[in-house]
Amino acid sequence: MADNFHFFLDFLSDFEPINVIIVMLCAGVSLGYFAYRLNRSVVIGRAESLAETRLEEINDKAELLMLDTKESVQEMETELWSRDEKAMLLTEEHIEELEEIYKEKKKRADDQYSVERQKALEQESNLKGHEKIVADADLKLQEKRQQGHEAINKYIESLCLKANLSREVSRSEVIRTIEIDVEKRALAVAAQIEEDMKEHAELRAKEILALVLDRFNRPYCAERGLPAVYFETPEQRKIIFDEKGENVKALVETTGCDVVTEEGLDFIGIAGFDPVRRELARRTLEKLLKEKRPVHPDLIRRTAENQKRELIRQINHDGDSIAKELKLEGLHADVRRMMGSLRYRYSFTQNQYFHCGEVGWLAGLLASELGGVQTRKGRRAGLLHDLGKSMDHELDGGHAVIGADFIEKRGEEADVVHAVRAHHFDEQPATDLAYLVIAADAISGARPGARRSTIESYTQKVTELENIARSFEGVVDCFVLSGGRELRVLTNGKKIDDVRAMQLSREIAQRIEVDVNYPGQIKVVVVRETLVTEMTKAHA
Repeated sequence: MADNFHFFLDFLSDFEPINVIIVMLCAGVSLGYFAYRLNRSVVIGRAESLAETRLEEINDKAELLMLDTKESVQEMETELWSRDEKAMLLTEEHIEELEEIYKEKKKRADDQYSVERQKALEQESNLKGHEKIVADADLKLQEKRQQGHEAINKYIESLCLKANLSREVSRSEVIRTIEIDVEKRALAVAAQIEEDMKEHAELRAKEILALVLDRFNRPYCAERGLPAVYFETPEQRKIIFDEKGENVKALVETTGCDVVTEEGLDFIGIAGFDPVRRELARRTLEKLLKEKRPVHPDLIRRTAENQKRELIRQINHDGDSIAKELKLEGLHADVRRMMGSLRYRYSFTQNQYFHCGEVGWLAGLLASELGGVQTRKGRRAGLLHDLGKSMDHELDGGHAVIGADFIEKRGEEADVVHAVRAHHFDEQPATDLAYLVIAADAISGARPGARRSTIESYTQKVTELENIARSFEGVVDCFVLSGGRELRVLTNGKKIDDVRAMQLSREIAQRIEVDVNYPGQIKVVVVRETLVTEMTKAHA
């Protein structure tokens, strides 16, 4: 080694110093790298040896742990078995008993199934035999029927030869005889049904009306419109009636109604054909009479315009309220508005707005009691039946026709339109709904006080009846009784005999029907009397 080193030094002495340094550096690096590789191999070898040793130790510990675990499991199994051995043995015995019961029941079921199947096969065999018997009997029956048809045809031909008629003529004669007999029986049955209906119809109608009136609990109060405005103090007259008359003129132009008053009266009368305009004039007058400032035409016009807007809102509210009360949906806005305007229309002492509501409820109740007519349609037709009265002061024709045309243009159904048009027989009623509306209208109008006449109308009616009675020859005197429902006529017995008395009562009744407008019926009673007078002699 020393010799090699000296050789290396001698070898380096032959070079320049710088070269020697370079060579020395290269040799150092080589030696360092060699030392590193040598050291690395030694470290790796030691690590592998240590890892193998640790792995063997871990394997030994794992084997010992596995042995301990197996021993623990065996001990636990032994302990569990010794603890639950009796219960498990009992369970196994119970399972064996159940298996034996199951096998026994299965054997019985199989035996029973075999027996039943054998019976079914026997019944099937018997059924096939019976089917063959039935088929043979059916074949014989068909042959008998064929023979019967042939015998009947021969008999018919022989009868036709004896009667000297063709077969077709004979058949038609027989059919005609049967038809006549059936028709007679049908007529007899129909007559019996009609008789029964006449006998029980009135009783049934009364029962239905009683039920409907019991169910109907809408309040009613007779009322009339207010055609006048009263002065609270004499000074209030000067508020409206100025010296030039401009206030009255402005009021008439604005409301479209005439204002009527006289000296000494404490009220102003309002006249006009439109009930809504009359209500507008009344509200405007009442508002003006409460004014603290001077009244002039401009103030009257502004007040009337404000009252008009308020009245329109009230009319729309009333129309919506009555439709909501009767639970009617889909009513056109124009229809509801016209219905609200009926709040200011009266017939005798009956308000037409409430009258239409009554008829709507009554028609609905009648429909529910009778059946066959929808309750909703009964209410709808009843409510709309007098809608034309809100327009009859503007249009020509009866209110039934006017109202029917109005709602027809607003999309109402045909049967409802027909019921409205026919409720006063402007059109012949053709549906159950139309007759229900007629009945409901009559019930509402017959309520106590609903059609009560005023003194003026009653006096006019009495005068007309008396004039008609006195216009006939032989009438001595007449009296109107029972609130205008009876006309009693006294005749001259020398001019009117019994036959003429009967004729006279009929003629007076016919004349009243033509010339007098009246609700209900009027009874005409003709009285013929003979007066016999005899004087006695005077005594001194």
